[in-house]
Amino acid sequence: MSNDELATSTRVVAPRDLVYFERRTKLLLAGGLIFITTLMIFLTLQPSLIFRNNTPTGGDMGAHVYGPAYLRDHLLTSLRLSGWSNDWYSGLPIYRFYMVVPALFIVALDILLPYGIALKLVAVAGLLALPLCTWLFARLARLAFPIPELLVVASTIFLFDESFTIYGGNIASTMAGEFSFSIALAFAVLGFGVFWRGIETGGYRIAATILLALSALSHGIVLLFAFLGYLLILAMHKEPAKWKYGAPVIGTAVLLSAFWVLPFVLNHAYMTDMKYEPQPTGYGESFIDMFFPLHTIFDVIITGFALVGFVSALWWRNFVASWMGIYTVVLTIGVFVARESLPIIGLLWNPRILPFFYLLRYMLMMFGIYEVIVAVARFVSLERTAARVA
Repeated sequence: MSNDELATSTRVVAPRDLVYFERRTKLLLAGGLIFITTLMIFLTLQPSLIFRNNTPTGGDMGAHVYGPAYLRDHLLTSLRLSGWSNDWYSGLPIYRFYMVVPALFIVALDILLPYGIALKLVAVAGLLALPLCTWLFARLARLAFPIPELLVVASTIFLFDESFTIYGGNIASTMAGEFSFSIALAFAVLGFGVFWRGIETGGYRIAATILLALSALSHGIVLLFAFLGYLLILAMHKEPAKWKYGAPVIGTAVLLSAFWVLPFVLNHAYMTDMKYEPQPTGYGESFIDMFFPLHTIFDVIITGFALVGFVSALWWRNFVASWMGIYTVVLTIGVFVARESLPIIGLLWNPRILPFFYLLRYMLMMFGIYEVIVAVARFVSLERTAARVA
């Protein structure tokens, strides 16, 4: 072996190489986890039925078949995003009181695919996007490994949660027709991460603004979650420079979404009352049942770890986890306050707030699990060190 070959074979691995290898390994693990969770969700949704050219139905899904087709055939041809249809007895407003962005996605995809398939692909898009959007949120918020990956698991658990079926966000609700909700939720989660990074760096203004506006224009209830989340993130940063960044982002998003949001809010008196009865009704139901809908063992585990995650976040000044915890408390209060409707907005069925509460609680649970594992590992390490010294 020559001297050059010997030198090459015995080259010391530089710290830079180790950092690169570690970073690449973590990205591969994250990519694998996102792929597996997304594939699991996709297979659960039965792709053979998604790609079958038929008319989607089930729950409210059948009622959503009409709108995008009318938008395509009548409104867009007149350069309009909303209007009036003479169908259904005496007629009805089209996309005046319902969100138009998901319908635009369906119309765009319908250029390439049959209408039924296009609608079903858009219907499941929010579910499939949530794990990736959650990971990007955590990475953009500078959460260290393995927290982003744990939050992917949390969002997946949320999607498979079957304790609610019409509130929105999870698979069951989406299959019942609440696909605009899941799309808006994916936009909101990603927007939180982009906004958090933007506040720190001063960049991403356009992306943070557009994601907030898209979330608002995709679902009227997620609109509240998205805007309040942005405001709470901004409130946790006291520096004037942060406010100079955040206030224009939120203000511009308000202006971008105002063409639909303002008529929606100001004309809520003309909406159909979809509030049902305020929850709890008092007939065998309670707020405890609303906040803890699973088996007692699961609720204790989830909430216990979530409390550990929240307390440890406050102790270690983890602003992202603290934001989640504070927001969870705000949402808890919101379920009580919204029981008799909200001022200005009016009609709001208070259980519709619960999906956001559940999602953030699952995420806080992952923070708590991580903190417990780290604490146990430290304790074991100290025990071993003490044994060696003795």
